[in-house]
Amino acid sequence: MINKFKNTKSYLDNFSQELVKLLKIEIGRSRKRRSMNPRGRNTNSPIDASGQLRRNISIDTKEEDSKISFNIEALNYVTNVDEGRKAGQKPPPVRDIVKWIKQKPVRLRDTKGKIVSRSDKKINNLAGVISRSIGFYGTAPTNFISEAMEASIGKLNALGDSVGKDVMENVDDIFIKSGYIKKGDNYQIKTE
Repeated sequence: MINKFKNTKSYLDNFSQELVKLLKIEIGRSRKRRSMNPRGRNTNSPIDASGQLRRNISIDTKEEDSKISFNIEALNYVTNVDEGRKAGQKPPPVRDIVKWIKQKPVRLRDTKGKIVSRSDKKINNLAGVISRSIGFYGTAPTNFISEAMEASIGKLNALGDSVGKDVMENVDDIFIKSGYIKKGDNYQIKTE
């Protein structure tokens, strides 16, 4: 029956693709973010320094019997980036922060603010400090998912047109599967 609702399927597929584009735009957009650490500083930068988050957002479309689903897939930490992390939670893995520091790349400074060379030991130490700080203070939400949804939600209003076309094209099948029989141009409840 999914194939008979080709207009609805096409509309939802296009909507999902558009939503993925909007999510990628929101991730790449520079935005003001406040530090949860009282000694931290606020930033105005993209939330995806390495580009990994943006590259790994995709649509997974599944069709089964009379159902179709459009699932947006992303890296497992996407909700932490969107919703932030509450203070006092388990800190993120140090290895993930080491990877982030190397990809960004973060410039390392000593206690006087002077830039120092990037050794594995210094990077690991910094990653440990960042991880503990995130665990203790948490992180502020970015709300990029809700912003992308807000930008696209108006387009869902037009979904009714596609569904209406599909219903009109399949009205005979819909009535017959609902227990009616067709007599000429009319439908009657099937009685046994």
